[in-house]
Amino acid sequence: MKTRSSTIVWGAILIGFATLFLVGTFVDLSGFSGGVVAAVAIASVGGMLVLGGIIAAVVRSGRTTEPASAHDESA
Repeated sequence: MKTRSSTIVWGAILIGFATLFLVGTFVDLSGFSGGVVAAVAIASVGGMLVLGGIIAAVVRSGRTTEPASAHDESA
């Protein structure tokens, strides 16, 4: 199954907004300007995307390049 990159991007955006709302619930953000909060949120989402890309590259490099076949023709 091939994963669509747009699904991952929208998922990361939603996770970023949900995280921002949760942090806003538990921490008083009134001392920060809206621009600072937006910049931190965007940087956090970007960091999650980079981390996800690194994890995907590591997982992909660990896979075998040849698919296992159900029957062996040399036998």
